Amino acid sequence: MTDAIEVDVTALHSAARSIEASGERLGAEVQRLQGTVTGSASPWGGDEAGTVFGAAYTEVLQHALDVYASMADQLLSVADRLGAAADAHERSDLDNAALFTRLGLPGGPTAAS
Repeated sequence: MTDAIEVDVTALHSAARSIEASGERLGAEVQRLQGTVTGSASPWGGDEAGTVFGAAYTEVLQHALDVYASMADQLLSVADRLGAAADAHERSDLDNAALFTRLGLPGGPTAAS
């Protein structure tokens, strides 16, 4: 068992930014995909076979787009919560270090860095 817990707040913020960027990219790609497959130029063509395929495809497509958009939203939410957790941990650590200093206990500002 360890005597200390170390949290790398900088790494948490970096991870939050990376996850946020992934969510934004996924959201943009979902919109681009939706524009491509639902635009006026249907990728499956306008003949009879293309029309039959297009009807089935678009039924499944909307569900897939909803799932992908939900995933993008979830990534953005995770990034937001991870950043908030890092901020809260950092505030708590600084507050605890200040308390240790006021009480004259070891673990003041030098231990908080």
